[in-house]
Amino acid sequence: MATKIGTTARNAAADGIVDRVDDGASAGYIQVRTGAAPTNPGDANSGTLLATLPMSDPAFGAASAGVATASAITNDSSADASGTAGHFRVFDSNNVCHIQGNCAEGSGGEMNFDDADIVAGGVVAVTSFTLTQPASS
Repeated sequence: MATKIGTTARNAAADGIVDRVDDGASAGYIQVRTGAAPTNPGDANSGTLLATLPMSDPAFGAASAGVATASAITNDSSADASGTAGHFRVFDSNNVCHIQGNCAEGSGGEMNFDDADIVAGGVVAVTSFTLTQPASS
């Protein structure tokens, strides 16, 4: 039998995770990188840095049904390099990575972009980003 988590606990867990992005004196940020993500958020960055996008402060709204949705994310108006978005990493303003995951174009990723094929100097825009605390494991 799988472990089941109630909605209140799921919301608290999701909020506890995303609230770490607000640690530090200012807003957190997202790095978009090529290739696969490192094994753990505490590991060194991997892949080529394509873009950096500032988050709002607070970075996420309150979770509902175990899902925390990112608040407004500012576009990167001039991408650092060209490549395909493979993974993202979310940092607080103290440069500590708390969340990482896979990217997709349109839908299907943990973070979705209007265009995952990024061109140096171009605009990079996140179309959706949510963190979900599952009901069971």
